[in-house]
Amino acid sequence: MLRGVISILSILGLFTLVIPIDLALANDNIQWIKSDDPAMAKAHEKSKSELDGFLEKLRNPPPGTENYNIKLGFTDKAEGVALVTEQMASDAEVEYMWVYQIEASGDHFTALLGDTPEYLHNIKQEDRVEFEKSDIFDWMYIENGKVKGNYTACPLLLAGPKEQLEQYREVYGIVCD
Repeated sequence: MLRGVISILSILGLFTLVIPIDLALANDNIQWIKSDDPAMAKAHEKSKSELDGFLEKLRNPPPGTENYNIKLGFTDKAEGVALVTEQMASDAEVEYMWVYQIEASGDHFTALLGDTPEYLHNIKQEDRVEFEKSDIFDWMYIENGKVKGNYTACPLLLAGPKEQLEQYREVYGIVCD
């Protein structure tokens, strides 16, 4: 079964926040998630159901909000990198990464890649990417110091040590069902 690769740092969207150095340097920053993982599918559906509200805030950020980010799935192809749509996600090795400095024009977006790819070779951090609303896998922003969105963090946090879940809930405000 094909799987998508997800960086712990990427999934949590913490590339702009302080991360314990042992976590940042650990060899197990990558977690393989099956393409049909029910918890990840549920998180993605929740993200999609609230996407329009996020995009409204992205276009007109309310006071107290900052660091708007979008998670996209990428896969290498012969002449570059391809964004992964839901229809092709189960057919590809996918690396999910966050983009930031998002510019919107209708349902078309451009942004900078915020993560350093672990497995992809045809894209690098700070590359400008173009994408459509339908390509968005997850989203997040900071409101009054707490993370909003980032639903795909929960399947990984719930599968990990309980102390880590508690730490992220306390520090970042991530609440998992």
